[in-house]
Amino acid sequence: MRPGIDVLHALHLFSTLDGSQLDFLNEVGDFVRVGPNEDLIEIGAVPVALNILVSGYVAATHCDRKGNIAFTDVISPVTAIGLASALLGAPWQIGAQTITTARLIMIPVRHLRIMIEHDWTLGRQFLDHALRELYDMTNETQDLKLRPAAQRLARYLMGLAEGVDVVPPRFTLPFEKRFLAGKIGCTQENLSRAFALLRLHGVRSAQRGTVVIDDIGRLRAYAGMDPVPEGSHDVPVLSAVGD
Repeated sequence: MRPGIDVLHALHLFSTLDGSQLDFLNEVGDFVRVGPNEDLIEIGAVPVALNILVSGYVAATHCDRKGNIAFTDVISPVTAIGLASALLGAPWQIGAQTITTARLIMIPVRHLRIMIEHDWTLGRQFLDHALRELYDMTNETQDLKLRPAAQRLARYLMGLAEGVDVVPPRFTLPFEKRFLAGKIGCTQENLSRAFALLRLHGVRSAQRGTVVIDDIGRLRAYAGMDPVPEGSHDVPVLSAVGD
């Protein structure tokens, strides 16, 4: 299935492309739907396509010295997975496995390289995108080193609670807790301890990933976030995948 010109143009990565370039990508690209627990990227393999996650969630995986697979992050849409490896033609440093049903746009790497070689504007667009990813990754790494797991969890839950229009905020985690542990950079045991600690700061967790925040101000303070200005409201509610 073709991605569609409008879909491609809406992606930040391709927002500066002209009509002929978008037509070309639409011809060579593929728009696919993948079920949960499917391997997208194999560690050490050489990329043949750039995978752009449009919807759903994907787990980044890493293999330790004993050959055990660990979940090290959760990739949310819209993300060009492993952009640097794809453009450099370097082996994947991480693996990737779908957590939920996902939709992806797949663009053959060789076609992207040809386009970049003929259009420096496109190369600059990709460079800016890669540098922004590096900037965000640096901030996440600093957060992992400077904040305890419970505080990282608190900040993540605050992000999910933004825009929930019920009082007290109530929502479901978008993926299982084993993936959430990888997302905030801790073990599942430490995640359980973090949830237990957050009960003291107004967080209740129920079955199947439901979370209720009884005291949003208290949790924000514990997370080290600025208070919300009076009268302000944000938007979306997230759906569950399971616990």
